Amino acid sequence: MSLLVYGIVGGDGAAVVGTGVGDRPLRCVRGGRLMAIVTDHDGPGPDADDVTLNDYERTVQTLMDSRAILPAPFGRVLEDDNAVRAMLHRRRRDLLARLDRVHGAVELGLSAHWLVASDAARDPRTESGVAYLRDRLETRQSARRLASELDPLTALARSINRAVSPRRDVPVLDAYLVDRGRVTEFVALVAELGGRLDGVELVCTGPCPPYSFADGGALRSTP
Repeated sequence: MSLLVYGIVGGDGAAVVGTGVGDRPLRCVRGGRLMAIVTDHDGPGPDADDVTLNDYERTVQTLMDSRAILPAPFGRVLEDDNAVRAMLHRRRRDLLARLDRVHGAVELGLSAHWLVASDAARDPRTESGVAYLRDRLETRQSARRLASELDPLTALARSINRAVSPRRDVPVLDAYLVDRGRVTEFVALVAELGGRLDGVELVCTGPCPPYSFADGGALRSTP
């Protein structure tokens, strides 16, 4: 048997009800002030096919709607209840701090796209080394300037994870941790900024479980 971990929640909450991947019943493994939400599986755990991944995301989203959760990426499998309790004990301080950080908040994603990207398909093999490096530098500088135009959003977020990309088509990828009560305000500001920026499309996604802000050794997928 193996346990598929969906996420970590506070140990003082009510036990979960419902089903997860493959309609298997959800259950909690308690360890002090924390609980891991899991389902039982035969063998090494479920395969990552489309149906399974959709079931997994649906389950984590439903859990997020009822409580603060540190979601685990799909594929976090532990051997048994004792292994789960050992993980909760080993990482208790970090997990409690992270759980407090995301309490009452959700993740909103933001991607910026250039509307005109005629150079996106340029093959670096056709350019000289100097020209290629100059092009990469100019692309990154443009991405950084665009990212600075999005800074007003940080006032509405508890935290932000930002990736400024050298890609021409998607120069900025952000994840924001936003209070549930400020989601509408945040989305409205994204729309306002998008109306100001020439040649740029802003795409906002979510609310989602706070995957980008739950990262810790205990929640990463096993090799």
